[in-house]
Amino acid sequence: MQIETRQLPNILVVDMAGRLDSRSSGAAYDALVGFGKSGAKKIVLNLRQIDFVSSAGLRVILTLAKLLQTSRGEMRICRANIAVKEMLETSGFNNLIKVFDDEASALKSWE
Repeated sequence: MQIETRQLPNILVVDMAGRLDSRSSGAAYDALVGFGKSGAKKIVLNLRQIDFVSSAGLRVILTLAKLLQTSRGEMRICRANIAVKEMLETSGFNNLIKVFDDEASALKSWE
């Protein structure tokens, strides 16, 4: 699992690569919760390079979403591949977190 960030004006973009599963969820949790606690109010998770998300990975994403919500922030997800997008939809995440096909649309959604 690799996690890199890009700071845009008022928006933190988190680029994730690899598998978000039980093996990587601990490190992902630490990183994402750290971003949420850093004061960021708008975070975009770019999942373009995520191959697989397990239930442990979904919990990490949900934890960040809830953390941001309690601090009046918001999260978007973009560029999830078909399998990851289906997992998000099956789990009902698309009802809790806005999911976009591309990063530009996710960023524009805050305008």
